[in-house]
Amino acid sequence: MTKRNLIIVIILLSVIDLVAAGWYMSRRIETGDKGESLFGGRDSTEVITEADTVVSTSEPDVFDKLQHNTYYYIANSPSVSGDKSSSYTSIKHVKVKWPLKVNGNDALESLNKALISRAFGNSQSQMKDGRYVYLNTPSFNKPMGDDYHSLTKAPVIVPVYGNVSQVLVYPYMTSNRLLVMEIDKVEYNGHATIEDAYFIHYDRASHRVLSRIDILSADISNENKLLKLINKKIDNLNSGRGDSNRLQHALNVPAELCCGKNGIIFQFRQGSISSGPVEVQVNYDDMKPFLTNSFAQLLENNDDYQVFKDDIKPEPVNPSRQQSAAASLSAPVPEKKQSATGSSYGKGYQKKSGKYNGNYYKKSRYHRNGYYKKSRNNGYSNGSNGGQQQSVKQGYKTRKHYSGAKRKAGRYGHSGKRRWSHRRR
Repeated sequence: MTKRNLIIVIILLSVIDLVAAGWYMSRRIETGDKGESLFGGRDSTEVITEADTVVSTSEPDVFDKLQHNTYYYIANSPSVSGDKSSSYTSIKHVKVKWPLKVNGNDALESLNKALISRAFGNSQSQMKDGRYVYLNTPSFNKPMGDDYHSLTKAPVIVPVYGNVSQVLVYPYMTSNRLLVMEIDKVEYNGHATIEDAYFIHYDRASHRVLSRIDILSADISNENKLLKLINKKIDNLNSGRGDSNRLQHALNVPAELCCGKNGIIFQFRQGSISSGPVEVQVNYDDMKPFLTNSFAQLLENNDDYQVFKDDIKPEPVNPSRQQSAAASLSAPVPEKKQSATGSSYGKGYQKKSGKYNGNYYKKSRYHRNGYYKKSRNNGYSNGSNGGQQQSVKQGYKTRKHYSGAKRKAGRYGHSGKRRWSHRRR
């Protein structure tokens, strides 16, 4: 065979190999790529899924002690000349129970970043830095620029002019494979109270944050089917409600969700399907067609669910007035000093105070949804007996003044009902 003929044969064999390879790949595409790989190995996604099903020994998570930080601000001048009560004020609260170690791992960069971004709205890498940036930025009900200064004690929050913004970060649920952190945001904007709840899901085995698309498939057709399922659940909820309290049908699947022990809780914001925030839970059995394969595998290999029962609550809107009101309740009442009208001292004052007590504790006894369930002797001074004793003395000397202030505080001293507390029961 000549050299020329040998080259021609080699070229023809190469062409035949290319044609055969193209035919083989086209057949795999037509069959949905269900066969084995070209080299007889397993698909990489299969290996990853199998690895996710292996659960190593689970170690208890470690959290920092509850920390509470508060900053106070007030405008340099009132909005109405001569009326100090028209000064714009801002109170910012932060309560955190931060994760220090998850399943034996203290390198929590991704979890810290997700929590800081959602809770404080900044990109700091450390919780203390993110919290400081949030607290150091007052939230006034109108733009103030730099025309304000900080205070050492709480200002009186007046409707229209007062703002109270709060952020609470704490663990909601943990299991062998999943840690769910809850972030509650409560804001009184001078007119109404706005409540929002957010959740960060963390895979304790792979040590990564799970986004929404890691939990629910992104198929548009599935989205429409899921919306119908949620509205069916809403119809079931409406069967136990009156006509004036009925929930509207959802127009879309809410972006915020919480993966609990028995199902996924969808968070509807205020005004979406009701005047207040609403949670609709869909059981995992009904959610199977809408879950991603990886998250379905996680659920199948998950157990030891634990819901945290920490009693972490927002602060009252008017802490200074609440302290004075609670202190005056425990002040000794003279028995013999009583005016002719019976409304200034002694039994007359006690009667008025009792009337106020009824109104006050009627508003604060939200056993199911409220967050001001306090005992009469605790007050609202963060457990400081010295502060309570000082308020008692002041309230005793100025009974007439505080009888009026207490009624006002009873009206404006609450920032709404808390709807997330029932999950811990």
